[in-house]
Amino acid sequence: MREEEDAVARTTAQHRLVESRTFAVTVVALLYLSLTIHGTPGHQGPAIPRVRSENPVLSAAIVQGTQRSTTFHRLIDAIDATDGLVYVMAGRCGQGVRACLHMSLELSGENRLLRILVNPRRAPGCELIASIGHELQHALEALSNPNVRTSFGLSSFFHQIGPEGSPRMFETPEAIEVGLAVAKEAC
Repeated sequence: MREEEDAVARTTAQHRLVESRTFAVTVVALLYLSLTIHGTPGHQGPAIPRVRSENPVLSAAIVQGTQRSTTFHRLIDAIDATDGLVYVMAGRCGQGVRACLHMSLELSGENRLLRILVNPRRAPGCELIASIGHELQHALEALSNPNVRTSFGLSSFFHQIGPEGSPRMFETPEAIEVGLAVAKEAC
């Protein structure tokens, strides 16, 4: 009988040791994950890409634009410093344009989500990179204003800053200049 009690006591002690080790490993893993995501006090965690695409053609164009064009690279850096997430997606825009900043804005936690639609068939090669750069400028214009937090606010913002009497109310001189600069640098 004594041997059985000793065996049960040893088994119980072993289970407690395993449970405490498992708990310690779990705590360390959670602490590591927290530091990876949020960083340590006074230090920023790893940067998440704020301009992204799930489309391989568009992803490649973003990488090429960043590598070939200082203007494009500057746009990426500037957007990375905002609370915005910009999704570059294949899609069609109205008025026969190759690319557009979709006039929708969603909030996800502290992030403002914007979408750029691009028709890769209408903008081959360097034109694709320049078109994305042009639209990234529009995204940066919106993200630079912390008061733009709704789709209505996004549309109103571009109505306010767009040229008067222009049939393309959402065009800005800065975006035109950026598109030309990216084309010159990347092509």
